[in-house]
Amino acid sequence: MSDERDLIRSRINIVDLVQERTNLKRKGKAWWGLCPFHDDKSPSFQVSDLTGQYRCWSCGAKGDIFTWVMEVEKVDFRDALEQLAEKAGVELKKGAPNEGSKRKSYQAANEFTLQFYSAQLKSSKQTLDYCDRRGLSETVREEWQLGYAPGEHGLTNHLKKQGISLADAKEIFLVDGDQGGGYYDKFRDRLMFPIHDERGHLVAWGGRILGQGNPKYINSGDTPLYSKRKVLYGMNRAKEHIAAADRAILVEGYMDVIACHRAGVRNTVASLGTAMSEEQAKLLHRWCQKVTVLYDSDAAGQKAAARAAEVLSAEGLQVKVALLPVGQDPDSLLKEVGPEAVVRVTEGGLSPVEYAISQLEMKYDLTAQEFWDQAIDSLKLARDSLEVSKQLEALALRYPFINNPQEALRALKQLARARLGPTKSAAAPKRSSGIEKVVRDVTGPEKLILSALFFEELRPIAWEAIGEPELFPSWIAKQVQLALYTAFGDDSPQGETRNWLAEIPEDEAKSYLSELAMHLETKKDQLHIPDEASLRHAIERLGLKRERAGLIRKRLGGEFAGDNAMQFTKRWTQSIASEIDQN
Repeated sequence: MSDERDLIRSRINIVDLVQERTNLKRKGKAWWGLCPFHDDKSPSFQVSDLTGQYRCWSCGAKGDIFTWVMEVEKVDFRDALEQLAEKAGVELKKGAPNEGSKRKSYQAANEFTLQFYSAQLKSSKQTLDYCDRRGLSETVREEWQLGYAPGEHGLTNHLKKQGISLADAKEIFLVDGDQGGGYYDKFRDRLMFPIHDERGHLVAWGGRILGQGNPKYINSGDTPLYSKRKVLYGMNRAKEHIAAADRAILVEGYMDVIACHRAGVRNTVASLGTAMSEEQAKLLHRWCQKVTVLYDSDAAGQKAAARAAEVLSAEGLQVKVALLPVGQDPDSLLKEVGPEAVVRVTEGGLSPVEYAISQLEMKYDLTAQEFWDQAIDSLKLARDSLEVSKQLEALALRYPFINNPQEALRALKQLARARLGPTKSAAAPKRSSGIEKVVRDVTGPEKLILSALFFEELRPIAWEAIGEPELFPSWIAKQVQLALYTAFGDDSPQGETRNWLAEIPEDEAKSYLSELAMHLETKKDQLHIPDEASLRHAIERLGLKRERAGLIRKRLGGEFAGDNAMQFTKRWTQSIASEIDQN
């Protein structure tokens, strides 16, 4: 895999790749343009042919050609790899033969199951009557590929006739085994909802009971094709609408998704009856910046909505929680009131803080201290200090214990500091740009040595310094030294920077090296470019500083005490004299 990626990097120039979507202009050795990942009027987006990476110095977006395709095409790494391999004319190695055949067997089992359930639905009057009562017309049924799971062995016998391994079918939650070694259908007498992943691949199933009984829904468990934490129902149909609106509507179940789509709200998905996961939040964030949570109005739905808002906010999404009329869900609202009501609900909503406070208002009286303690605690859900201030000002107008709003605001700020700490309500400190960190965080000799790594003729000399223990005094240079030695051992990196830099794991060290290389590209006319003499001089200077640090440790440890004190003075003086001679 590493060889394939190196070959792709050597054949695809990141500047050319980015130029297809973003206009870049050359400034010195660097390429600059407007960042495609956020609204910015100044060219803060830099692309480096040297490192094969891009970086926005404003919003922090960064990556390589693979990350670029993943972000702009909204695909996972494997898809990005395949797209770039095709573009570069590189043939990818296939996985293990058994692995590939297994996956094909699973996919075939799902496709035969889809055909079987679809045919069964068309011949089941009871199920068709149920669909008609729920507003699931023939057009809707075909669009969403709904089906019906009949009896104990219907699907089992069908898959067996098609030559599908029932052991494989069991692995993907289609059948189950009995004590006698036989198999029977996992889903029985249920309306079936096929579940597709983001790319449209059929990966799992959900089944709803037609009459009374529990459980109302049965969903596929995690299988070799499916992880419920990573898939959102309807995402394959909704993703383009989500991207166009820059907003997703998140509901609880299959019927709610279908109801919203029927009402024209086609940017709707569901979290498949499970608590919202970080992986699902990340999936949504690839397609939009805003999410409206539209869960049921009962106690369980409200609790789940608060949790979903918390997970989505933690991912950096702008979240609103829409309030449904009591006793309604999107499906019932569509049926009883109409599509306009569904649209109106999805267009409104409260911020997570406002929603949390509204829930407290239904639970406590304003004169209860519990309300105010928990209302202040809910401020941790705020996106920034401005929202904290806004909510405190609104709460101060309703504070029952102090009539003067200004006095009430001061009291609530004091309560916020006591319960949340000063950082919750204080404005976040201004962060330095990445280029400023590159300039500031290391000493001059360290920066010169690390810069030499990007020049092939100087890299072997710089690598001598990488192998020297305790040579680098700054924290980040030590991290770079450790990362490089861990990745390459005694042998210095070979070849183009973009390839050996890719071998270093994503961490502070790699980020620093990438930023340093981009800084060199940008400021080459203003920085002293390393040569062999200056490079060796820098190594010697750091060696002298290391020696003096060692002398101090020994003296503090008592090694130069008493009669040996003059020896410390002599060696220290010699070290200082050597550095003066070098300068």
